Amino acid sequence: MKKDEVKIAMVGVAARRVSSAGDGVGRGRAGGSRNHLKQRVLALGLWLALGLAHGAAGAATGDNIMSVGETSRMAQCPSAHEISPCTCRVMKKGKQSGLDIVCDHADQKHVRNALDVLKKNPFTIYWMKFRNCNLPRLPDYVFLGLGVRHLNIIRSNVSAIERSSLSALGRTLLTLDLANNKIREVPTAALSALKGLIFLNLNYNQIHVLNEGAFDGLGVLQRLSLYENKIQHIDDNAFKGIGRNLLRLNLGKNLLDDIPTDTFHPLTNLKVLDLHENRISHIPDGAFKGLHRLDMLKLEHNLITTIQENVFSDLTLLNSLNIEHNLITNISDRAFAGVEEKLEWLEMGHNGLDHIPSHALRPLHNLRQLDLDSNRITHVQEDAFRGYGDTIKYILLEKNHIKNIPTLSFMDLHSLEWLMLSHNELRHLTEDTVQPILDTLTMIDVSNNPLVCSCDLLWLRKWLSNPNNRENLISKDNHLCVTEDRKSHIIHKLPVQDFNCPQDSPTLVPPVTQAPPQIWPSTPENKTSGHTLPGRTTVQSPNTAEVLACSPLLVAMSFMSSVMSEKNW
Repeated sequence: MKKDEVKIAMVGVAARRVSSAGDGVGRGRAGGSRNHLKQRVLALGLWLALGLAHGAAGAATGDNIMSVGETSRMAQCPSAHEISPCTCRVMKKGKQSGLDIVCDHADQKHVRNALDVLKKNPFTIYWMKFRNCNLPRLPDYVFLGLGVRHLNIIRSNVSAIERSSLSALGRTLLTLDLANNKIREVPTAALSALKGLIFLNLNYNQIHVLNEGAFDGLGVLQRLSLYENKIQHIDDNAFKGIGRNLLRLNLGKNLLDDIPTDTFHPLTNLKVLDLHENRISHIPDGAFKGLHRLDMLKLEHNLITTIQENVFSDLTLLNSLNIEHNLITNISDRAFAGVEEKLEWLEMGHNGLDHIPSHALRPLHNLRQLDLDSNRITHVQEDAFRGYGDTIKYILLEKNHIKNIPTLSFMDLHSLEWLMLSHNELRHLTEDTVQPILDTLTMIDVSNNPLVCSCDLLWLRKWLSNPNNRENLISKDNHLCVTEDRKSHIIHKLPVQDFNCPQDSPTLVPPVTQAPPQIWPSTPENKTSGHTLPGRTTVQSPNTAEVLACSPLLVAMSFMSSVMSEKNW
């Protein structure tokens, strides 16, 4: 199955990935984000924190108080024909109320008319949305007389924003979304009036350069997104005056050739830095100096070839690192120095690694996910997870060239829940190899491997036959194995005898016992004579009298056993 689908399922299981669509964050992979494997529990916590901060900033900027001139009476919409083609509805926040205004496919004349009507009312506008309109220019004082909290002007051909066009919203505006327009430079003068702005979205525009002080005046800004512009250069002082409240910065899908090292240093409280889908080929020393509170770093879909030592050493609180979809062939043994205690989510898929970089990973004592899918790994070393595998829950190794996994490879994986090995070249995967992880494993995917239908694979048949395991199975492909006649068979449907286990194998023949009849345990996998009983039904063995009554042969055997026992044979 597709990696994105695997990660979406992991989101449901681990509740750890939260979509970044709120920032307009795009992903280059099909299926959107993995949006993030981008996304995570850490991202969920971050968004909750941002939400709380949003509320706090709202209180500080009057989000929970009435605007000037507003009365306590219930807000009322103008008549529909007065503001057509715009629409209006009343929104309630506790005992307060405000308006939600939406204008779709309107031109400047109709928009100005609707605004003139709204200015006659004293009501706060919680949301004002212009979508797919024709508004090439936002003139000065266009919003004068309005109190707007959240303003969206998207896909509306905006190319010019005059200096005083937003000045009337300086006290009330909290979020401004200008995505999908034709803006060629940051409208610094117009934005500087928005002293209470906490979120600015400039995604999908045509900005080429971030000049010095581009966001000067936005002292309480928390989230800034510039995804998919044409940014090639960022001045060292581009974020001067933006304050220390910025928590999330998205510069994904631009034209950056390198990391603007000195630019980020003032952003001491930044939590998320997104640089994916650029043209970065090298991470310089000290690139992230000063970002001591960074929680998530996204560098996927670049041209990085090497991760040298100490490049992340300043990121002492880094919890999630994504460097997949690069050209990485070499990772220094000290590549992750400095992030040993906090790094939990590491994504290195779609690179050129030919082995698991165990020496670099060994210091990561809290690693929970290791993603190495779609590399060139041919084997798993016996000590591949030694020293850092105790906390790992998810290992993704699909779409490599793995031919063999030594017996002791999984010995240190005491917490493993998911093992993804599909699309490799495995012919054998013995029960001895997987035995250390069977107690914790909830998902194993070895589909699309040339597995041989041998006794070594009987454990997998039992695992796949367990209905509880199959409920968790997310692979769309059947697990197949090949018999000696070169025919492929669905593993969990292949009869036990076709696995060619020895006749005296304890797996196939239950040991003879003279103990009294017992109740079969109600476990996830009830077994008898090597077969899995469906479901969790408790099966009671027949009593001795019933067995003897049904079989004269058993009667004779029982009699002989009693005689032999009495004579101490």
